[in-house]
Amino acid sequence: MKKLFIALLLFSCHSFADNYFYAGTNLSVYDDTELKYNDLKVDENNAFGLSGFVGYGLEISTGMELGLEVEYQHFGKAEFAQDVSMDGEAYYFNLRPKWVEPGNNLYSALILGVGGIKAQTDIYGVSRSQTELAYQAGFELGYMFDQLDVGIGYRYQTGDFNDVDLSIQGVLLTARYNF
Repeated sequence: MKKLFIALLLFSCHSFADNYFYAGTNLSVYDDTELKYNDLKVDENNAFGLSGFVGYGLEISTGMELGLEVEYQHFGKAEFAQDVSMDGEAYYFNLRPKWVEPGNNLYSALILGVGGIKAQTDIYGVSRSQTELAYQAGFELGYMFDQLDVGIGYRYQTGDFNDVDLSIQGVLLTARYNF
């Protein structure tokens, strides 16, 4: 009986929390891709990239939320030289702490994620594809309209491909719908 009472007490506390599902998209408007191998380093700007995500937001305390999300990203193509290019995609599991001041529609958020990057390289007609463990971190500033959040942010991603270090960083625009 005591166990049932404790379970019901926890359930009742949980049901009062303002938790919600959300879905959204990011548009990478400026991404810089850098490849490093020993002392050789090349970098190039990507074409536009796009990502989509779904998540669940938990109210941790007044003014602080924690989003748990799954994200898919498609990077724009980066051409390092004639007939030398890279295209890629990534999957991430993210934590997104979000701070909102009560009575204000502005918010700030961090993005911390772990997942995998799949890179497709084309070098003088020879294609190669590889998937490796990757990490990402970033921040976002935005404004909340009823159930829609819009923001601008910065993101840094890194992965290691057989002694070649890949890093992608850039500015992104975000739109998120809160259900």
